[in-house]
Amino acid sequence: MADKVKCTVVSGAPNDCAEFLKERVDKNSFIIAADSGYRVLEKADIKPDLIIADFDSSKRPETECEIITFPIEKSRSDTFNCVVYAVENGFKKIEIFNAIGSRLDHTYANLLCLDYCRKHGAECVIIDAHNRVSLITGEHTFKKDYDFFSLFAFLEDCEGVSIKGAFYTAGWYGKEELSLSQGEQYGLGNYITDEYCTVSVKKGTLLLIEAND
Repeated sequence: MADKVKCTVVSGAPNDCAEFLKERVDKNSFIIAADSGYRVLEKADIKPDLIIADFDSSKRPETECEIITFPIEKSRSDTFNCVVYAVENGFKKIEIFNAIGSRLDHTYANLLCLDYCRKHGAECVIIDAHNRVSLITGEHTFKKDYDFFSLFAFLEDCEGVSIKGAFYTAGWYGKEELSLSQGEQYGLGNYITDEYCTVSVKKGTLLLIEAND
């Protein structure tokens, strides 16, 4: 683990795609399965370095892989416990796969992992075949890996929002910069028009959701 700079967390959402994981999971990263995420990894023929689980959604596997078990009665999800483990062990880049599913409460809890990482100086992103979700503080440049992107004020109001390289910019609204309050939808359903898009924010945290239909 000491020589690995990235941590990959694989959760157990029911919309898993083995082929997507085969293509996108960094095999050189430290890979943690969150509970039934180990079964998702099995389908993708990827071996985890660690399993963290309470085994409420799967049976404890017969494996030589290290397992950390938590009681079912706890305040954090298995995915969150994986992220806490990664942060406490010094990982500064964390990718979470298979964390957006049919349980909206679990999906929202997984989104809060992004904020936990931000507060502890780690970069975190949630990825699946249809979505890539991250937080922006300061400035962020990204290319068009997904068809659309949306921006929301995350847990706080945002000021000084600038968007370059996309169809909707602050200029589209007749302004040089935007202020986004929590609950506003100025940033919904945008798309990149240049090779890259750059989003910056002077105050606050933006939730960036890149998405395909």
